[in-house]
Amino acid sequence: MSTRKAALLAVGSFNPPTIAHLRMLETAKSHLETLNFQVCEGIMSPVADSYNKKSTVVSAQHRFKMVSAATKSSNWIRGDDWECTRPTWTRTLAVLKHHLEGVRQKHGAETCLFLVVGGDVVDSFPRILPDGSNLWNADDILKIIMDFGLIVISRDGATPLQTCQAMPTICHVADRITILEDQVLPNLISSTRLRQAILARKSIKYATPDDVIDYIRENNLYAA
Repeated sequence: MSTRKAALLAVGSFNPPTIAHLRMLETAKSHLETLNFQVCEGIMSPVADSYNKKSTVVSAQHRFKMVSAATKSSNWIRGDDWECTRPTWTRTLAVLKHHLEGVRQKHGAETCLFLVVGGDVVDSFPRILPDGSNLWNADDILKIIMDFGLIVISRDGATPLQTCQAMPTICHVADRITILEDQVLPNLISSTRLRQAILARKSIKYATPDDVIDYIRENNLYAA
């Protein structure tokens, strides 16, 4: 089999980024390499400020700088600020289309782009917002699966396969979704737990790269 080129995209608040976010991309890369893919790069794209107005979410400027700090030692994962500097929230399908154009310019026209998410993100696919609208557009989810590729990393308590099988719009393509478990470092590390630890003045060392910890401390983030 000839080697195919691929890139990986992870989206989210990254508030702050954790080693689980990095492991998510590493696990997906490892899997694709067993399928004879050459993974050229991983992209971490923080969401824009307009997506979430919760007081616990620090500005996109800080979140992008933390992602840059988290990926400093990586030779293939990088942060990208295209999404987080846009004036309005951008749906994930549009973010994928933007980055597909970029990775094909850099790595060749045949390069494919996969979206990598945690199982909890898939569980949010059918979520209805307080105003009655859908958090995710059903047609977008189908296009992400069929036109790009969806790699899901299992998280404790999440049921991504059952969620997909229960959705009429995507149940027929549920077998196209790759669900992986990080056998090396299965954990419950989350941005929420890190914020809570910082607020309680507990150590978060080894839960996120030291450069992220230094940035949080220098900018007094997440402390009440």
